[in-house]
Amino acid sequence: MIDNQHSLPIILALFPIVVGIVWKVVHISISNIRLISLATIIASGVFLFFAVETDSPINFLAFAVLLSGFCVIFSQGESQQASEVYFSGMIILGLALGTLLGQGLAGRLFLCGLLGFAALFLAREKHRSFRTTLIIVHFIIAIILSLSSSFGGETLRMFSGLFLTVTFLPLVPFHLPFVDTVKYAKGTLSSFWIVVWLTVGLVELKMIYPSLTTEMLLVISVFALISAFYASLATLGQKQINMYIASATVAHVSLVWGLLNIFPSFSKWGISFGIAVAFVLGGIGLAFSFVRHRYGWQIIGKLPGLASPMPRLGTAMVLLVSFALFLPMVPIFTGLTIMPTIDTLEVKFINIFLMYFAVWLGGGWFFLQMLHQTAFGTARTNVPYSDLRITEFVAIIALLIGAGYSGVLY
Repeated sequence: MIDNQHSLPIILALFPIVVGIVWKVVHISISNIRLISLATIIASGVFLFFAVETDSPINFLAFAVLLSGFCVIFSQGESQQASEVYFSGMIILGLALGTLLGQGLAGRLFLCGLLGFAALFLAREKHRSFRTTLIIVHFIIAIILSLSSSFGGETLRMFSGLFLTVTFLPLVPFHLPFVDTVKYAKGTLSSFWIVVWLTVGLVELKMIYPSLTTEMLLVISVFALISAFYASLATLGQKQINMYIASATVAHVSLVWGLLNIFPSFSKWGISFGIAVAFVLGGIGLAFSFVRHRYGWQIIGKLPGLASPMPRLGTAMVLLVSFALFLPMVPIFTGLTIMPTIDTLEVKFINIFLMYFAVWLGGGWFFLQMLHQTAFGTARTNVPYSDLRITEFVAIIALLIGAGYSGVLY
């Protein structure tokens, strides 16, 4: 018989999934399912706070997913994509909570469900190419390793955990599933996928971190440096907004990997930094999804001067980019505070310099360029501008507050 400690997280995870499935079967009205979804997320947060016992980092990651899910549902306006966003959002939310909170085989089954849902979504897009085939194979391998890790020995669990971690904390060349999932996500779901993807990666890294040897950390730092330069250059060359945000996320996540062999106690600095990255990049994705919903805009620079006719959007973009420019400093502050003095003196600062040269300087360039090409400049006269609704603006500010709490206070 399953005790409450194991059954309560499963019940919590199944609740949003049931709501999503019922919505698909019963065909409740859009306005009603929106209210039901928001009520489900709030109830899940209360249930998690009072009834589910987990360690602090896992709890924090689960609340991050709930906050992101709430912002996505709360800000979703009426559109042809609203039905897909509500259904997929609740399914993703439930599968993510089950992955984060579930123990043993139960957690792995939820993870397989999350991987399968993402793979099914990409396959349904019908973008047949060698790249898509490669990504689907990647998903299949991840599902097999996830299941087998529950039955195999320590070596298999370590190998499986590492493969899943470089997939969900996207490290080049294992970043393609993340990039394409964000690229083809409908509406506000691109923002939600960023937060969900990184939270799963952070919990996977938390599990395998104690098993990483000095040699493994050295190899990982090399891949992290390659990933930082590659993703930063890819971001500079991107014009399609979802691809731009996905590449920028990969670049910033490389800092987590690159600093593993420099700062000890990953849980004390890595999780807070990873969630801050997820919230800020997810917030940028959310803001652009609102503009895309209004004007069908996909290309950076096609619609300049948005800050003047859309002051709420302009304010949100300035705040998001300002925080994004500050992001790479978060792990430095938190990491140095927990590092012993003797280790601080022996740190090879060339590693930090190269990582930050790629991510911070590159990020400063592409974020400011993106802000200049969208928020500032001369607005077009033939466009019927409509500023962000209060719900949309509040959702972005909520993610910014979450990023501030995670990066500075947590």
